[in-house]
Amino acid sequence: MTEFKVGDRVHHDVRGDAEITYGPFDSPWGGTRYVIRLDSGKETAVSPGTLSAIPEPPKFAIGDKVTTRASRQEGRLVAGPFVSRFGGRRFWVVESTDGKHEAPSEESLTKLSEPEPVKVGDRVRVVKDSDGYRAGQYIGRVGVVAEVEPRNELPYKVRFGDGSGFHGDPDGHWWCEVVERVTDEDTYTHNGVTYDLSAKYRDRDGDVWHFARFGDKVVGLIGRDPVDEHDGDPFRFAAGYGPLTRVTD
Repeated sequence: MTEFKVGDRVHHDVRGDAEITYGPFDSPWGGTRYVIRLDSGKETAVSPGTLSAIPEPPKFAIGDKVTTRASRQEGRLVAGPFVSRFGGRRFWVVESTDGKHEAPSEESLTKLSEPEPVKVGDRVRVVKDSDGYRAGQYIGRVGVVAEVEPRNELPYKVRFGDGSGFHGDPDGHWWCEVVERVTDEDTYTHNGVTYDLSAKYRDRDGDVWHFARFGDKVVGLIGRDPVDEHDGDPFRFAAGYGPLTRVTD
């Protein structure tokens, strides 16, 4: 006979899914009983023969990024789970970032969430561009990911500005080693100058431009906000009437 404990999720063969709230106890009419709480909130006493366990989803899996309570180091699960000869506790093998291994108990592990991988079309800020030629030229600049090649030493091809320039131009593109997704601002960099797309800008003729981003395209329109990528001119057209001065009133 399967034994249950308070808190276990179970399935009753007639009443459906439930949770054990009390038991086991001896019934006055003979046999063992448990009290279960149905999903409706009602409780009832039932015999264990009418119950089946609902398996809990595994807490961890090979490849999960975790920290351990003892070392407080980050690592990845590379083997497990195993059952210890001493006390029957479950443990995993963790490989830390320095390549060393430890075997903590499952109870001492905390799973870490990982950010969604950067993909084509994401707006990113360059953390590290490339070594050697023009190293550091693009660090801190914001652009749009045009290609991702995970097997490359420089996996992210980032397009800057409107992408109309040649490879390496301010409004061209560059292969970068490390980038981070931009979530804190909506900006656009043109010829080394970063513009706030939520603001309005006045050109040298006194016209006031409104800008908006649609995917990897930025367009401007005089007098009102663009409604789509075809409703206005490319940013470089407005910049041709520069310098653009931010409107503060």
